[in-house]
Amino acid sequence: MLRYDNYFIPKNLAEYFDLLLEVKNYRIVAGCTDILPWAREGRAGDVHIENIIDITNIKELDLFDIKKEKITISATTTFQKLFTDPQIRKDIKILPQVAVWFADDQIREQATIGGNLVNASPAGDGAPAFLTLNASVIINGRKDKQIYERKVTLDKFILGRNKVDLQGNEILTAIEMDNTSGYGASFEKVGHRRSLVISTVCVSCVAKTDASGKIFEDIRIAVAGVREVPCRLSKTELFLKGKNINEDNILAASMLELDVINSRSRKEYRKEVLQNFIIRAIIKSVSERITIQENYFDLTKEKQLEGLSV
Repeated sequence: MLRYDNYFIPKNLAEYFDLLLEVKNYRIVAGCTDILPWAREGRAGDVHIENIIDITNIKELDLFDIKKEKITISATTTFQKLFTDPQIRKDIKILPQVAVWFADDQIREQATIGGNLVNASPAGDGAPAFLTLNASVIINGRKDKQIYERKVTLDKFILGRNKVDLQGNEILTAIEMDNTSGYGASFEKVGHRRSLVISTVCVSCVAKTDASGKIFEDIRIAVAGVREVPCRLSKTELFLKGKNINEDNILAASMLELDVINSRSRKEYRKEVLQNFIIRAIIKSVSERITIQENYFDLTKEKQLEGLSV
């Protein structure tokens, strides 16, 4: 059984930082969807937490600002809001696609994007999508009674498995990202089961064509589940930018960074899935502007390697 002595709900950052000085042995929560799995990690009897600090009512975290170039949303934004909000569905198409894969309706109503990023799971769904949005995290802390703010790009914020760049009493308060209105998007994911799946491989892609719809003007691809830290496929992106959108270029791009996989098991399986996901994500991201013959990619490995030099 999971038990606690006190449950605190601070109303602002000042009250939150005061609490950190007053109480000991605390755990900070938002949606609480990870608290029971965390408690069960030891698989040993009762888990007792003296103090729980719930940050969902902090007024400074009530933020949802959509501008033409940048979008800033609170770290306590739920995955269900990513799925249902009409402005997000219009301007950041990748996030609803991530949300629909995320657990089930009940968990999406509670789970927050900040919690997902701070958890820093190698299989986390949120990180690759936010990486393709050039996201930065906004962090608040307090020193000498003064509340300060700093911004860190997401690729620098996630340091390793369950490890992020939060120092001392700091708290993740918001995520700032590009407004990708006009971009197509695709999120591909596979795991060990169909229901409430934990990623074995996942790929996020956002892409924009030129006015003719025939050239990659911009494309961003990120992967997770195959390595400890999610990452962008920068070589793949650079190869495609400015090139014609055709089967040859997409196939060549899909083979450039398969060595990104550093998992200890099922490497060949993950490599095959990753390549197929990269191809499919790119096609789906530009499918509104151009038709790709998907059966072109029904090739043997030998033919792929024999016919192309990158």
